[in-house]
Amino acid sequence: MGTTTSVFITGATGFIGRYVLRNLLDHGCIVFALIRPESKAKRAQLIESLLKHADQSTGQLIFIEGNLAAEDLGLKPEAKTQAKNSDHAFHLAALYDLDASNDELEKANIQGTENLCKCLLSMNYKGQLHHVSSIAVAGDYNGMFTEAMFNEGQTHPHAYHRSKYESERIVRESSLDFTIYRPGSVVGHSKTGFIDRIDGIYYGFSTIKALSKLLPSWVKIPMPKISGGLNVVPVDFVADAITHIALAKRDDQDTFHIVDPSAPSITSLAGTLLKVAGGPALGRMPGKISAPGPVKALAMLPIFKAIKDGFLDEFNLPPEDVFSALNLKVRFDSQNTQEQLESTTVSCPEFKTYAKYIYRYYCDALDPKLHREDFYREKLSGKTIVITGASRGIGQAAAEIAARAGAHVVLIARNADDLTAVTEGIKSKGGKATAYEADLSSYDDIDDVAEKLLKDFDQVDALVHNAARSIRRPIGESLERFHDFERTMRLNYFAPVRLTLKLAPSLLESQGSVVMVLTLGVLMPGPFFGAYLPTKAALDIFGDVLASEYSHRGLHVSSIYLPLVKTAMMAPTKEYADRVDLMTPEKAAFMILDGIAHRRRRVMLPVGRIFNLANQLAPGPTTRVLNLLRRTFPTASENSEFPMEKAIISQSIGGSPI
Repeated sequence: MGTTTSVFITGATGFIGRYVLRNLLDHGCIVFALIRPESKAKRAQLIESLLKHADQSTGQLIFIEGNLAAEDLGLKPEAKTQAKNSDHAFHLAALYDLDASNDELEKANIQGTENLCKCLLSMNYKGQLHHVSSIAVAGDYNGMFTEAMFNEGQTHPHAYHRSKYESERIVRESSLDFTIYRPGSVVGHSKTGFIDRIDGIYYGFSTIKALSKLLPSWVKIPMPKISGGLNVVPVDFVADAITHIALAKRDDQDTFHIVDPSAPSITSLAGTLLKVAGGPALGRMPGKISAPGPVKALAMLPIFKAIKDGFLDEFNLPPEDVFSALNLKVRFDSQNTQEQLESTTVSCPEFKTYAKYIYRYYCDALDPKLHREDFYREKLSGKTIVITGASRGIGQAAAEIAARAGAHVVLIARNADDLTAVTEGIKSKGGKATAYEADLSSYDDIDDVAEKLLKDFDQVDALVHNAARSIRRPIGESLERFHDFERTMRLNYFAPVRLTLKLAPSLLESQGSVVMVLTLGVLMPGPFFGAYLPTKAALDIFGDVLASEYSHRGLHVSSIYLPLVKTAMMAPTKEYADRVDLMTPEKAAFMILDGIAHRRRRVMLPVGRIFNLANQLAPGPTTRVLNLLRRTFPTASENSEFPMEKAIISQSIGGSPI
């Protein structure tokens, strides 16, 4: 190949890889990019843009099919020769996801690296391997972690950190000529803000946005001093630094920290983001905050864990174990990197110079609440989603939205005419829909529809239990109406349980979702719904048991706690007719589909968390308040004990709160 530099690269279509690839092409390299056959269709648009960039550069780009999970990477003889004769091999393929499972990280990061090294060694590869590792190898190390360090007795509490450590170890223990790069926490492009996923500090952006909407910029939030920080680096700096160091002549240094040498503290980082979001400033809290022993003990109680988990879930933040993976006590030197970049234009920009770009990109392109249906298309397209009670109201809205996202929706309801209308409406807009007429209060109908479903569809990806019957009647007026309790339990509890049992093998095979559409009343059971609320509470607990038994096999259970929704089911209740705070069926559908798309265990409004906590922390006072409301808003045959309070509350919300 003469004086032209040739490169074999993995992970070329990944977030960092695409920028490294463009840099290599701009340097005139011939690049052989490994790509899995199944990725060609998924990443067609990106591949096209990379090929276009190659045409406009002095380099050449050739995609070769293969798979890091296969023996010899699944390379054909010609591709194997191209890889063997390349001057450089860049290994960027990895799973960068703190929320991924142990098995996923093991397969992608450890086994993938091991297979690559074995393949290169079997070919007697003479070029240099450039392995992109991570500062995550430092694990829980306390202090300055230098580029010369690796095994310093640190532990790795999180599976992601462990996988990066093990993959680097494999490279170090091989006989290959290697160079290792350890980027910090990679964020979006410093000029455009582009990033392809929500990860790292982006988990906090929804909170930044919420605070900015809630509080004006002149407000100062007191903040305790937090030592340490997160070393974040923009992706363009990471790619530029790796490319320059790899292709430039250098000394015998073999490890480089691609980090911000002047990384901001966690407080400064948060303050900068709040400033660019137009939110409140952070003020210094006087003195040090230290919780006394009894407070620390109380913080370990289950109720406080429930509060913390609820907060994380409400703001779409990752689970607690992801936060526990963040080590604020470690710092990273980058002497080798700075020496190599000293006489170049490549340097890490200050966070405050690009914070506005990465925040704006999040708001414009990634914010789940603004781009909900885009996210649904990514997660639900091609899935088979079964929805009961789908001929009207919440079920109809969920079916229509899921169909727009590319799912094949299966509608189950007892009214044939309504089913046909909804199904044809979905199909007329290009969606896929199949309808089954069934009365779910009939066990025979349930068995028949389950048999048809399993015959007509290869697998079921989600089962939404939406069909239900509600009865609003005091227990005192139900003394001779035991059949009310029987028929609500039959439809609201036994029917979804029976259908779940029938479809469970298919749902387990697809690692799908079972969605329980519940009510806020489960969290704080109030008056008048003695026949209805117990059925939903039973279904809630059935979901808990199902999740506890099968979550290790990938089955997801989502419990959706809805407030009052403006549907035909509540229309007969005249006390609700003028309520101004009713949720629309579309918003209720969003809560249901959020549970599936985000695989969230419990989905509820903030008021739901208040209800839940109030009932747990103060069950006695909560019951007294509900009893007062029952006496304030009695049935039509009774007089209110507190007419003035009734008038004030009715005027403010437009009807009865219970």
